[in-house]
Amino acid sequence: MSKKPIIEVKNLKTYFKTDAGVAHAVEDVSFDVYPGETLGIVGESGCGKSVTALSIMRLVAQPPGYYAGGEILFNGESILDMPKNKIQKIRGNKISMIFQEPMTSLNPVFTCGDQIMESIILHQKLSEKEAKEKAIEMLKLVGIPSPERRVEEYPHQLSGGMRQRVMIAMALSCNPSVLIADEPTTALDVTIQAQILELIEKLQKEMGLAVMMITHDLGVIAEICDRVIVMYAGQIQEIATVHELFNNPLHPYTQALMESIPKINQEVDKLKTLPGMVPSLLELGDGCRFCNRFNDDECPCAGTKENQELIEFKKGHYVRCNKKILKKQVNK
Repeated sequence: MSKKPIIEVKNLKTYFKTDAGVAHAVEDVSFDVYPGETLGIVGESGCGKSVTALSIMRLVAQPPGYYAGGEILFNGESILDMPKNKIQKIRGNKISMIFQEPMTSLNPVFTCGDQIMESIILHQKLSEKEAKEKAIEMLKLVGIPSPERRVEEYPHQLSGGMRQRVMIAMALSCNPSVLIADEPTTALDVTIQAQILELIEKLQKEMGLAVMMITHDLGVIAEICDRVIVMYAGQIQEIATVHELFNNPLHPYTQALMESIPKINQEVDKLKTLPGMVPSLLELGDGCRFCNRFNDDECPCAGTKENQELIEFKKGHYVRCNKKILKKQVNK
């Protein structure tokens, strides 16, 4: 793995103006993505995973969204400061994204081939005939049978798994350096999920992609990721390698996620639950975001109600924690 990151996210803040106030969807998020690695981002709905991905693609609708601070660098260049024509040359070309639901992401009035060809013609300057040949080649690459016929079909004529493969073909058609996969197995049955994940892993190795895998599923994280980011209420709570995170989760939220995974012969009512509710993104303030979910002796802020910083527990393992709690972990 290269030591130089291809994407650097530094203290990113992405907010949304609403009638009820300003929603702090992403708050002070920092991480790097390296060539050839798979970085997983996990957390419950509303924690800021997808907004972080959309910010990297600069697809946050403005208004109501806006970037309140921080920066995103792609090969050392600031994405947030790029003129519109330059970011359009990167988006879909150097950085591609697989969206959550292929039925709503694909245009129902254009054939699958037309939608793949559009990106190829725009970015690679190929003729329509050459672009069609490339589209057929991409459909074949992602394992779609009879690609010469499927290229002429519309999204509604394909199954959910086939539509997701079309989305992957579209995302990879211009040989990007970074692939962002936002819940790529949503609404697919487990057999198709396994095929899609295997396909992404195979293509990554063949093409040398950096992959950002956004998911709720810790099983997916364990299967294909190298490093993991755990998010909650718009903030990163923990960063570690997959092996380190599963063997030594430090943050109480990460521990609760691990304990919520059903185990063989375990009664359903024995699964881990947390008291309280996720705080409103409109009313976060500057204090600890966990105080309504844990007892004072369990909370990362140790009952101080103060916001915590990401601290490096050991090389490559960061946790948003009170230094006193971290000291106890070190002394164990």
